Amino acid sequence: MHPDETPIQPAELRTFVSDLFQKTGMPSSDADSTAEVLVGTDLRGIFSHGTRLAPNYLKHILDGHMKAHPQPKVERETPAMAVVDADRGIGHLAARDGMQRAIEKARQVGVGMVNVRRSHHLGAASIYAMQALAHGMIGFTTTNTGGPSVAPFGGRDSALANHPLAWAFPTREGFPIVIDTAAGVAAWQRVETMRIYGQKLPPDWCLDKEGNPTDDPAEAFIMFPAGGTRGYGLAVAAGLLAGALSGGQVPSRRERYNAATDSEHTFTAISIERFVSREQFLGEVDEMIAACHRTPPRDGFERVCLPGELEWEREQQWRENGIPLHRDHLTLLAEIADRLGVKVFW
Repeated sequence: MHPDETPIQPAELRTFVSDLFQKTGMPSSDADSTAEVLVGTDLRGIFSHGTRLAPNYLKHILDGHMKAHPQPKVERETPAMAVVDADRGIGHLAARDGMQRAIEKARQVGVGMVNVRRSHHLGAASIYAMQALAHGMIGFTTTNTGGPSVAPFGGRDSALANHPLAWAFPTREGFPIVIDTAAGVAAWQRVETMRIYGQKLPPDWCLDKEGNPTDDPAEAFIMFPAGGTRGYGLAVAAGLLAGALSGGQVPSRRERYNAATDSEHTFTAISIERFVSREQFLGEVDEMIAACHRTPPRDGFERVCLPGELEWEREQQWRENGIPLHRDHLTLLAEIADRLGVKVFW
């Protein structure tokens, strides 16, 4: 554990975060669900998208940019798809409900796709893709969020957002295969994490406001796409699939870092049995896992892991031993708790 980290028990953290959201007028059941998602994200080690962002969400509610008790409604629907207006509520609840609706549709017709508009930041996209796993399904999530912060391939100014894309695949036992990636070289909150820990950015990650390369996380303003043309293409696809197809705007039409800006999301659930027998599918999954595991590791690597394997192992350990949270992370939570009149427990 890093010397600036403190182990925090997940159950206590969930109760604390739920209390914070209830203080804004959010119903207790919604506050509990929001806290479950945020703490669940921390448990997987994705601190950049977990409870560290709770103060931002709470301030958006207090400032009137986000509703504590929205009234979402379905605008368009068929047996296989739907478009939902989230009424500017917190993205985590809109995302949870959107994926659940997609799962129900997949159960009926094989594949369900739900787009959500007039929402807000949803945190880690993988959390919602993983909802499909409990139903033995494949899940996919992406979102159109924020203004331009990623340069197109070959460019030195931003035109795209750093959209996440996440897939979750069921396995026979143990860890599921979970892929959660950003269209940029990293999540922007990962850059913030590196700033907190006093780390420098790798070369060719970011440019400053003047379009010059920088290794200082505090000066980073424009990010390069991941894998050059590959991340560029993913950013374009996510912006169109989640944004334009939901009736929203692509990032270049939006103001960067404006809390009042809406977000759109898309959720897809796939019923495996509608395509192939579950046993046949899981047999191929087993072989893929085994093939990767039996590959000799290169120098500098202890072993070869599947996407989502390390996060699953981390979650099992931290559920018992506590989540190691940085002191700056805890300070942010303590400050918003003081504003809301909630007592900290650490």
